[in-house]
Amino acid sequence: MRKGQMTKEHIIRESAGLFNTKGYTGASLSDIMDRCGIGKGGIYNHFANKDEIALAAFDYSFSQIVLLLSKEQESAANSKQKLLAICKVYVEIIESNVLEGGCPILNTAIESDDGHPGLKERAQHAMKILFERLTKIIMEGIRNKEFRSGIDPEEVCSYIIAVIEGGIMLSKLFDDSKYIRHCSSTVMKYIEQEMMNG
Repeated sequence: MRKGQMTKEHIIRESAGLFNTKGYTGASLSDIMDRCGIGKGGIYNHFANKDEIALAAFDYSFSQIVLLLSKEQESAANSKQKLLAICKVYVEIIESNVLEGGCPILNTAIESDDGHPGLKERAQHAMKILFERLTKIIMEGIRNKEFRSGIDPEEVCSYIIAVIEGGIMLSKLFDDSKYIRHCSSTVMKYIEQEMMNG
């Protein structure tokens, strides 16, 4: 990898943690420079403005979530285990700070509601990807007769994501992982009681 590319990736990685903890408006260009140990010229060598850095940083943070989910789901024996893996990953995100600042989709969705259309669009796209991944698992479970045929995948996805993201929000707000644990437990019961065949 060329030095320029390494520097660009370093800026993206460091900025991802910064934006995910301070938010887009809270993180200044000088914060990025301090954290990266790179001057303004070095930053502008790779990015036209703060917006470009923020979009690249969001993409990087989301790619880390996808990576964590893929790793955890690889060893899952069935569709139920794949869904439960989501709970495990999000508990880990909160408890081990494996992704600095928590869930980038939640953070970005809250902050960029109307203030930053580009970031809002990125968060929507990321959420659609999560929905697609979940829907695929649910459909696979229905085909394998693991899940009931009458369940509505979109409804299930909405419920699971809303409960998990709600748990993350409460855990971040109160600095207490018990909320994500409570919500994960609720999702596990829902899978067991409402989705399983027989």
